[in-house]
Amino acid sequence: MKNAATYDAITSERFSTRKRVRLATTRSLRPEGGPGQGKPDPAKALGSKKILLIIESEGSVFDSLSLMHQKAYIPAFSGCFSLGADPSYASMLWRRLALFSRLRGQEPLVILQAALWILNRNYPSVRRGAVLRSLESFLGSSGKDKKFLAESNQGSPERLLLDWITMAETLIKEEGYASCFENAEKFLQELSLSAPGVELLVHSILPENQALNEWEMAGLGNCFLRIAGSERGDFASYLRSALNNGYETCPMLVIGTTGRAWQAAESVGSRFYPIVPEAEEESWRLFSEEYFPAFLRGESYRLNLDRNPFMSMMVEDLDSWLSV
Repeated sequence: MKNAATYDAITSERFSTRKRVRLATTRSLRPEGGPGQGKPDPAKALGSKKILLIIESEGSVFDSLSLMHQKAYIPAFSGCFSLGADPSYASMLWRRLALFSRLRGQEPLVILQAALWILNRNYPSVRRGAVLRSLESFLGSSGKDKKFLAESNQGSPERLLLDWITMAETLIKEEGYASCFENAEKFLQELSLSAPGVELLVHSILPENQALNEWEMAGLGNCFLRIAGSERGDFASYLRSALNNGYETCPMLVIGTTGRAWQAAESVGSRFYPIVPEAEEESWRLFSEEYFPAFLRGESYRLNLDRNPFMSMMVEDLDSWLSV
């Protein structure tokens, strides 16, 4: 059965490579006051106002989402589930779902469910359909224990699903840490001087010790107050935990690149700034030069992000491009 919540947000443009885009806010901020007044002194504008800044690590600070899917999940999906379909179509399908749709940042099994459903609609396969039914049953089970898959007969849909999981995990282990976006690194390194009142929290989908090591290896180990790994719950839980532990009166701003981060920010009433896929450096430049100073002055509402490509990605429809 089609899962509308999973499938309703892919773009109508069929699998084209998303071009790098130059982001633009609706208009540049102008200093308040009468004619002749100059641009506000940055030191006075930023000051030491206490706010809470929460950043999504993967895809926002580090180029890890793209690396993980390009090097592991895309070849694993094409290799295991093409089954008579055009392998290049299967690869483009996964890339589109995993990096340029509302599913960006979702767990791979959820992306797999959507990818199998679309691929099987365009290239029907009895075997792939059986795998999809097994996956839906597995996703609905408590604990999602891979031992259940391993106990199935060789050649069964469950074993094919396990083969895909194993192949992807093996390929991921072969990759090192992803690179840090240069403008993200610059902003984070300068944050304590430009806005000393800001407290920075980080959320990662990696285990906490691995996430901490990634930030330290990038020279960013002194840039944050706390870092939370996968064992501390999802992004929304992390935001609620912050609000329940002394930050409920602080202005809050979330920086993220996935629908999960955006929805988490919405759930607690926080402002959200998107890091746009394949325009990460430009996103960070605009954030550092325009949005963040405006936020600290209480003027971020003047910068309209409604036409930002990220917001379009969150609401675009899948059904208009399902057919081959």
